Parts: sequence; C-alpha cells; structure tokens
Amino acid sequence: MHTSSVLRRLCVGTGSLALVAGLAGCSGSPSSEPTGGLAIVVGAHSNMPAASLDGAAHDALEAAVTNRSYLSVVVADGAPFESVTGRLVVSDANEVARTADEAANRQKVQAAVSGAAARAAQTDLLAALDLGARSLSAAGGAHTIVVLDSGLSTVAPLDFTQAGLLDADPTELADSLQAAGELPGLAGADVVFQGLGDTAAPQPAVGRAQRANLVAIWTAVATAAGAGSVTVEESPLSAEPAGGLPPVTPVPVSPGLRCSASTVTLTGGDVAFRADSATFVDPAAAADTLAPIAKQMVDGKLTAGVSGMTAAVGDLAGQKTLSRQRAQAVADLLVRLGVPADGMTVAGLGSEFPGYVEDHDAAGALVPDRAAANRKVVIDLAGASADVTCALG
Repeated sequence: MHTSSVLRRLCVGTGSLALVAGLAGCSGSPSSEPTGGLAIVVGAHSNMPAASLDGAAHDALEAAVTNRSYLSVVVADGAPFESVTGRLVVSDANEVARTADEAANRQKVQAAVSGAAARAAQTDLLAALDLGARSLSAAGGAHTIVVLDSGLSTVAPLDFTQAGLLDADPTELADSLQAAGELPGLAGADVVFQGLGDTAAPQPAVGRAQRANLVAIWTAVATAAGAGSVTVEESPLSAEPAGGLPPVTPVPVSPGLRCSASTVTLTGGDVAFRADSATFVDPAAAADTLAPIAKQMVDGKLTAGVSGMTAAVGDLAGQKTLSRQRAQAVADLLVRLGVPADGMTVAGLGSEFPGYVEDHDAAGALVPDRAAANRKVVIDLAGASADVTCALG
C-alpha cells in the first residue's frame, strides 16, 4: 500500500497567528493544487462539551477531504489562535493510495479537533470567526467555516455575561455590531454552527427559548457579516469536556421571570417573544414557566392587571400596540392554564413606564441589552394573601 506522507504540509502551530506563513518549513510538496478552504472554529474551552463533527459539520469535512482543501483549525478561547494549518494532501498514484490518504486526512483532522485546547481564559467567538475567515483568504475556491462552540461568548463586544444580552433582539444586536465595525469578515463563506447552547458545568443549562434566541443571534451576526449561507446543525455536543482548561465566566441563565410579594415580571428567557411579535419563542416553555403562577392565581382567587412594556424603538403608538399585544398573549396563556379571563385587565405602556432604562447611547444608537431589559410584561396581582413564588416545580 502507498505510504506517502499524508498531510505532509499540515503543521501543528505553537504561536497565535503566524502559522500559515510557517507552512514553507513543512516537509514535502503538494501533489495537486488545493480547491477551497475549510476553517474549523473549535470552542475547546471550559463550560462546554468536547467537540465533534456531526451532520452538516461532518459533511463539510468530507467535502474538504475530497477537494484537498486548505485547512485551518482555530481555537475560540479568550485570545483565539490557529492550532493547525495546512494542505489536505492526497496522492494521485492510484485509487488505493488516494483512498488511504483521504482516510488518514480525515482521521488527522478529527484528531486536531478533539485535541484542540484553550490557552487563555474566557471565549471570544467573534474574533475566532474573523481569524478563521482570514486564515482562508489565500485559498482559492469556496470557503466553509464550521463552528463547534456553545456560542456563549464572554468577551466584549459580544459578552453574554451582560444582563439581558442573551434575550436581545438578534437583528438589533447584529446591526449594533455592524455599526461599531465589530463584525467578522465572512464575505461569501458558508458557515455551519454546531453546539450552540450546549453547556457543561459550571455553566447553567440554557433554556429552550434562550437557545432559540442564541441560534438566531449567531445566524443574524453571520448573515450581517456577509456569509453566503448559514446552517445550524442540530446534533448536540454532548461528550465529556476536557479538564484543566482556563476558566470561562458562566453566563447567567434565568427562566425569564421574577416574583415579589404581588408582582410577577416576565423579562425573556423561557417566556420571551419573537422579535416585533406577540408570539412566544417557545410556547411550550412559556406555558411550563407560567403554570405555577396560574395555579397560585386560581388557588388564591387572585385578580391581575397585565401590562406590557417595550424599548424606545419606533413611534410610541406602535410601541403601545405591540406591548399591549404581548400583555394580551400572556393573559391568554394564563386563561388556557385555568385563570378566569374576567379576573384580568390588559394594558400596553410602550416605553412610557416607571423604571424605564435609557436604551440609546449618547450618539442615539440603540443599546441591545438595555433594550432587552425594557421589553417585559408585568403581572400585578390583587387579593394575594401570601407572597407569590416563581417555583417551577
């Protein structure tokens, strides 16, 4: 069997960025010109499962092996770096040799993915995406970027540890990054995400609605950055994470409601609404979250005023209309959960409400996390004989 040096121009790097230039020092020479490029951005950091290539992500690897593409593996830690770069070299001597080389290439790429490890604390997926795209700039043909990451970036300007950012409007967030010149350069590249929202301790699990919003955020970011297509692979990352990695600050996750003596405030999470809509992101999750509240209302024979609030986006009349529609959607869900309809009143306040947080900066630009904090529905209860609890059990 042919035993030529497979991936003989695949180099394992020790520096941060100067790896492509170092390819000239690798032994051997390619058997043919590469076609296209594949960048695999691997989280390989704390708080997420170990990476694997499944579904559409695996298909991208197969295409790269077949096309003898240029390869870059980027680690998305707090200071992203290329861990592996090089040609997927295949011999044309005969079919047996070609098949053997392709199999070896496939195994070596998978080993590079599973062996990737963060070096710096935190995770900066925006910068990692940009590095992945730039690493393919000299490769002719189609470019594909596969992202194996939870998506819970913890470095500004996209730091999900900021309160409200996980519930931010995806389009507003992408527009904000674009206005600030912070989007990665993905022009024309096909992007495949796998593992968005998949977590490992000490990162709390992300709820269904928040995962859906996280997927929408990264889809909007990649689209605004010029990606030719965006695919989300639903196969989860679930392998046991590596130990001994630098720390990543856990992103706070809540079910999206707060309770005090006679007030329930819905702020997003599992009771989030779709952008510019009165439709819940995940109706089943919203029902599960509000079920304990409905039970307490029924058992205590409580009445309620349900008020919607919004960010200062668009004219006040439109804000009040949308906020009232969202309040009505909450009231309707409570009715389906057994609360008498005649015991509730509904109002839409738009951005005119006590406690409104200024959600535009000094230049007049919308601040997405502050806007998210203003988008809420408040249930004010009357007749409560005891504190209302948000218990989900």
